[in-house]
Amino acid sequence: MTQDNAAHALLILIVAPRLEEVLVDFLLQQSAISGFTSTPVSGHGTGHLTTRLSLVEQVTGRQSRVQFMLHAELPVLQDLIAILKDKFQNTDMHYILQPVLEAQSI
Repeated sequence: MTQDNAAHALLILIVAPRLEEVLVDFLLQQSAISGFTSTPVSGHGTGHLTTRLSLVEQVTGRQSRVQFMLHAELPVLQDLIAILKDKFQNTDMHYILQPVLEAQSI
């Protein structure tokens, strides 16, 4: 289980590489967040993305993205999402919020 009885969640943010440094700076300023991870990832798919793909991305079938993962209490992450929606609107940021069943250090 998580270290206390509060409901915990995992927030995954997927952003364009141009937002990486701005988002790192923003997240480091959030006192309710104790830390996060980030990693370069590739986005794949069709649909609404294809109109924003460069020619190289269309040929390779992938789009460069950066993924951030944050683990915290659910209300903290819900508040953070509200701030992100305001501060980063129209930036093509995608997020996933999911419950955490168990998390601890070994």
